[in-house]
Amino acid sequence: MATLQMAIANIERVDMITEENVPRVFSFDTASDASAEAQISAGTEKELRIKNQILAQNVTEDIVKGFKVTFSDSAFAPEVFALIDGGSSTLADGGFVSYTAPTAGEVVERVGSTLAVYAAEKDYDGHTLSYVAFVFPHAKGSPASVSLKDGEFYSPSYTVKSRPSKGQSPLRVIALPSLPVIVSSAADLPASPVSGKTCVLAADSDIAGLSGIDAGAYAIYNGAGYEAV
Repeated sequence: MATLQMAIANIERVDMITEENVPRVFSFDTASDASAEAQISAGTEKELRIKNQILAQNVTEDIVKGFKVTFSDSAFAPEVFALIDGGSSTLADGGFVSYTAPTAGEVVERVGSTLAVYAAEKDYDGHTLSYVAFVFPHAKGSPASVSLKDGEFYSPSYTVKSRPSKGQSPLRVIALPSLPVIVSSAADLPASPVSGKTCVLAADSDIAGLSGIDAGAYAIYNGAGYEAV
C-alpha cells in the first residue's frame, strides 16, 4: 500500500491571535526559520532483576506537556516584540515611537495567543498545491534577546511556550487550500468566495457569516457558507 507523502517547503506566514476579550491579530510573512521542540514529562523504567535474569519491568511512558517554539523574523515588528517579550510598544501616526520592557525583577503576566506557522506543499514543477498550518494553542512568550551586527539587518529571535488546556491537543497540523483571510468582522469576508478554495481565519468569535466559528479557528467556504475545519 502506497504511503501518502507531501513535499513541504518555506515559511509562508506566521499568525498570532491573542487570547483576550477583544483579540488582536499579528500576521507577518517575514519569518526566516521556525522550530518546535516537544516538552515532555519523562517516563521511567524500573526493572526487577535477579542476577542475570529480568523478571519484570515497570514502565511509564513519556507525556507531552506542550511545545517550545522558536522562530526568527527578518524584520523588526515592535508589536510582535512587545507581545512576546511582555512589554509595551508605542506607535503614533503609523510609526514606531518606543518600546518599554517589563519591570526588572517582577513577575510578568504575558498575553497568550494561538500561534500558527504556515508552509507550502509543492508539486514537481514548483507549483504550490496547498498550504499546511502548524497550530500551537496557548502560546506565551519568553524574554526576547537582542543581537546586532554591523553591516547586517537586525533579525529578532523569539521563543514561545505552548501549553494546551487539559484534554486539548498540543499541536494541530491542518491542510488548507489557500492561505486564510483574517476576518475580524463581517466586512472582512471575501466578496466572491470560491467553494473549496476560500479559507478564512476567525479573529474573533460570533462574526456574522461565521456562525459557530471561534477566534483562532479556520473555516472553508462550501458553496453555501463557511464550514469549520
